[in-house]
Amino acid sequence: MNLLITGLTLFVALHLIPSVPPLRAALVSSLGESKYRAIFAAVSFVGLGLIIWGFSKAEFQPVYQPFTWGRSLAFGLVPVALILFAAANMPTHIRAFVRHPMLAGLFMWAIAHLAANGDLRSILLFGALGAYSVVATASVIMRGKQSSQVKAPRWTMDIVAIVSGSVAAGLLAIFHGVLFGMPLM
Repeated sequence: MNLLITGLTLFVALHLIPSVPPLRAALVSSLGESKYRAIFAAVSFVGLGLIIWGFSKAEFQPVYQPFTWGRSLAFGLVPVALILFAAANMPTHIRAFVRHPMLAGLFMWAIAHLAANGDLRSILLFGALGAYSVVATASVIMRGKQSSQVKAPRWTMDIVAIVSGSVAAGLLAIFHGVLFGMPLM
């Protein structure tokens, strides 16, 4: 469980740096933008690796009985979350409508998994990432930061986001057991 907690702490703390603009500015000033981004990516990768390794090694410890409707909720929310993840990086109308689609998708993904799982490692993982998404969303709203959209939204990109998110959801449903040890089908 310690690996999971270490990975989550590292990953979430790192991703909260942009929420503190003076801290980010100081790091960029001392390291330079490209070195800051490289270190950010490397530490993110290490944190993610520790999360995955820690989750796989953590003992299953039931805390609560998952809701009877939890799996159904997950089957509905996770595809929407994956569509939002895809839309966050494309000039879509979805991105123009949903203020911060990556954070909204992360929150949906976390809620879906908390409803479908009641063990300690799942509560730590999905609870931490869900809480991060709420804090990060509040931070960007308080700072008045808008989702950057350099290009005008295009309906073709909405279709690409919907199709790619849906395909990813289908593949995850099929391979969830192989990838994460919990088969869905």
